[in-house]
Amino acid sequence: MNYIKSLYIEGFKKFVRIDVPFNEHMNILVGENEAGKSTLLDAVKTVLNQQNRSADKSTIKELFNMQMIQQFESNPSVQTLPYIYIEIQMELDPKGKNSEYFHGEVNRSKDEAFGIIFECRFDEDLGSGLDKEISEGKIPYEYYNLRWTTFAGLPYQIIKRPLNFLSINTSEYDASNSFNYYNRTLFSSCYDEQTRMSAKNAFRERLSEVFNEIGLPEIDDKRKFGVNDKKVILETILSVYEGSIPLENRGSGMENLIKTQIALDRKKSHLDVILMEEPENHLCFSNLRKMLHEISARQADTQIIIATHSNMIASRLNFNNVLWIAEENVKSLKSVDKKIADFFVKADDNSFLQLLLSEKAILVEGATEFLLLPTIYKQLTQRTIEEDRISIISCKGISYKNYLEIAKATGKRIAVLTDNDKSQTLITDAGTFNKNNKIQNVFLGLDVEDWTWEACLYRLNKEILDSTIEVQASAKYLVRNMDYGQVLGKMLNNKVETAYQILTGGRTFEIPKYVKDAIIWLNE
Repeated sequence: MNYIKSLYIEGFKKFVRIDVPFNEHMNILVGENEAGKSTLLDAVKTVLNQQNRSADKSTIKELFNMQMIQQFESNPSVQTLPYIYIEIQMELDPKGKNSEYFHGEVNRSKDEAFGIIFECRFDEDLGSGLDKEISEGKIPYEYYNLRWTTFAGLPYQIIKRPLNFLSINTSEYDASNSFNYYNRTLFSSCYDEQTRMSAKNAFRERLSEVFNEIGLPEIDDKRKFGVNDKKVILETILSVYEGSIPLENRGSGMENLIKTQIALDRKKSHLDVILMEEPENHLCFSNLRKMLHEISARQADTQIIIATHSNMIASRLNFNNVLWIAEENVKSLKSVDKKIADFFVKADDNSFLQLLLSEKAILVEGATEFLLLPTIYKQLTQRTIEEDRISIISCKGISYKNYLEIAKATGKRIAVLTDNDKSQTLITDAGTFNKNNKIQNVFLGLDVEDWTWEACLYRLNKEILDSTIEVQASAKYLVRNMDYGQVLGKMLNNKVETAYQILTGGRTFEIPKYVKDAIIWLNE
């Protein structure tokens, strides 16, 4: 199987420097907005598709890393001019066509491998005599040279592209260009060169014949209309049809789903690598599940690289395949226990991605904590959780221990608020856990009488809550056949309703000590 092993970047768009190792089959790129997910996909396309090869030199300004430009401007010289270096290392069949063309030691590691390099650098020979302009902080873009070479030290020609490669961008606003690229690439990968040339030649011949059959009258005795077949290129007018309907005439959601289905049919598309940018766009829940089923079933045949904001995609396609982009680093979640990863595949309704993209987080087990904590946090710190970039994540019945396994792989500071369930063993175990874990701590009531959030809150604020929570005079609010009184009983039986009453009551409450401790610890 041909696939991309790694991507190395210097000075391209978002990144001063980054090294990305890819999985052989499934890769899920996640990160905050502007983290660089799209930049990584653009880098792959820049190398393999030779993007910007024919563009005006002034457009390369948009490709340079802004930090490198600022460094040049603060210390202008030929040596500090911004540059771009992108290297793709691949796994290719040594017996495959043109494989030797990509094999060699001309790369940054000097080790034998298959690969391609793209460089965009100032041409010192061509730009000799520009020292004065450069010293004044001017970047001579028109004197830059764009060069693609293989690890064998040979010029890379796209006609010898080493693997069949397709990019599906569902966030593309220019639909005509998006379809044109998709159709041309699919045409190229589905058929060998001889079949394509035969089709193009036959198309040109028949085009002239069909136009002549129209019988359009001549302009005059010497002149008539004809078709210049050099202006009509078959690939630019191709469309993929489903039945009698061209793909671009389907709704955006179905368009994305059908594009994916076609690309994943390796027996027909012959694709080695598929890039997908935000495949969740325009898809309803059921069609997204259908797409994920298609991807899961075919990922063993093709390398798939997905950039996404979707929690469902990251979980369903197994977060052992996640590559988390943060601060010009890529962290793989391969090390997370496979059993935990499989658990989250089955548990659709989780907040895995929210945890991954948080700076700090508080894990809670119930709706009451989830609703009230933002108010409590502001009361204690005089700041909002948004200001401190803290996420409050409800585990929704999923054991917080599963989330902590993910957190260990990311090095995030996580506070867990949980119940002691009247168990001294749970209290002791939490203390032991906290001693052995510096950046993840568990907080709970240290007295068995404070066995749950509601019980602890009620003990501290009995008078206020008795006047805030509405109860029916004759009602008994039993919990597991236990009578804790009407107000606490209702708080335990109707958690969302009573939490909302507390939230909208406009009263200030005494905060349980273990909650205070968690918030203070999280901000240390």
